[in-house]
Amino acid sequence: FPYIVLLVLLIRGATLPGAWRGVVYYLRPDWSKLLNTSVWIDAAAQIFFSLGPGFGVLLAFSSYNPFHNNCYKDALVTSSINCLTSFMSGFVIFTVLGYMAEKRNLNVSEVAKDAGPSLLFIIY
Repeated sequence: FPYIVLLVLLIRGATLPGAWRGVVYYLRPDWSKLLNTSVWIDAAAQIFFSLGPGFGVLLAFSSYNPFHNNCYKDALVTSSINCLTSFMSGFVIFTVLGYMAEKRNLNVSEVAKDAGPSLLFIIY
């Protein structure tokens, strides 16, 4: 069900005027920011927070697996689904940010200056 909601929000966001501005901002990285250690710390924290519930479920259900279950495959599938979900969520958020920038006649960087979870609550 969450993926259906995410897909509906993505389709709706893509139909808004100016959504392409947000997508371009999302997909065009600022390479100079990779030299900033706070970017790497924030990225690592995001990965740990988003993967935590997925691996918790793997541990909780591991007693129901056969003895020779391929746990490596389970971990890779969980990590891949997490990564793709986060990437898709980024498209949802930045299409709406592009729309907000279009309506306010601002750059997407000026609309997206809030950092962290507050940006998510502004969009949804």
